[in-house]
Amino acid sequence: MRALPVVTVFAAFTVCAGLGAGAADRNSHGTETGAVGTGIPAFSVEVAEDYNRLFIRKDGWIGADVAFSFPLLDGRVCWLFGDTYVGKIEDGRRVGTMVHNTIAIQKGLDPASAGIEFIHGLEGNSPADFIKPADGVGCFWLSHGGIQTERGIHLFMARMVENATNYNSPIIGRWRPAGIVMARVANPSVNPGSWLVSQTAVPFCRFGADGSEKAFGMPLLRDGKWIYVYGIEVALDDPGGHNRHLLAGRVAAGDLEDFSKWEFYADGRWQSDYTKASRLCDRIGAELSVSYLSSLKKYVLICTHRGLSDRIQMRMAASPVGPWSRAETVYRAPEHGWDSSYFCYAAKAHPELSGKDDLLVSYACNSTDMGKAIGDPRIYIPRFIRIKFKNTATEHGPNLTSPPRRNVR
Repeated sequence: MRALPVVTVFAAFTVCAGLGAGAADRNSHGTETGAVGTGIPAFSVEVAEDYNRLFIRKDGWIGADVAFSFPLLDGRVCWLFGDTYVGKIEDGRRVGTMVHNTIAIQKGLDPASAGIEFIHGLEGNSPADFIKPADGVGCFWLSHGGIQTERGIHLFMARMVENATNYNSPIIGRWRPAGIVMARVANPSVNPGSWLVSQTAVPFCRFGADGSEKAFGMPLLRDGKWIYVYGIEVALDDPGGHNRHLLAGRVAAGDLEDFSKWEFYADGRWQSDYTKASRLCDRIGAELSVSYLSSLKKYVLICTHRGLSDRIQMRMAASPVGPWSRAETVYRAPEHGWDSSYFCYAAKAHPELSGKDDLLVSYACNSTDMGKAIGDPRIYIPRFIRIKFKNTATEHGPNLTSPPRRNVR
């Protein structure tokens, strides 16, 4: 184990498109793997300006994607980010540097009064990644989430390495996935600068040079004694291009670090071979959430349609493994239409920051033009909406739709 050198920035309240390939948008009500009707109750959607304001900053941490959050046992909330700009906003532009990952610790659940600390690493006096591979190979994106058990904090991180020229994943560009690593923080109650961290490769991953993928490592849901660790299979047999399918794994909370105890859902039963895991639904994003909404007695899956889209979609199920409903578009991100180079992704819910009958959801917007991402501080920061449910049998709520695409900068 080693301690991490970090810098903490306090607040009162390379463009990262590395999500895997995504095909063009389609009607979400077309043929879908595992889809069974809708079963989605009435809902409304509003922009969550209180959380939007929490992440607007002028210096230090000034933008990032991923924005995965999970509760700590002491009542705080831990945020995880991917590529992050660190510096200042000057004359309406970002000035500074980019690191591959940062975290934040939020104290208080009311965004109007919550305190939040943004934390990055240091190399000499320069900003650096909060956490780096212990073996020095590649870098980490904190895109697979985290969870705290009685044994500490467990972060699941995508190891990214420089892209080989024959790797068939044009959306990722410079980087390609090379594995998933679990980091365990043995002493989570202390300042993150004194965290003792060990790293272990997750063995349930397979990445093909053609862009195919089957990998587990998203601890999205704790349900009774089980932690459900979801996976994704990227299939190349879809006529529309790469298609991501949801897979399900589980392990008892006390056995999270014992990979021999992990189980994988295949053909209606739990078994030990991850390669046999069944496809549960498709057209999902590389980042997603699965939450339990007690008022509806439903499990809710949130993601961006096919990973890169203005469409945030929701599915529901009566169990953590489905069968999942057909995807329903709940929101169309307006940032997608601000510029022809802008794209949206990384939608996920934050149940620990949500109410009994609502779900706080974040997403990211980026640009294929790095100059525009640097020059427009409105993007490349977490954006938030709230989905508010009515506890009725009525299906299909109103959607907020984005304006027509237009160039504004």
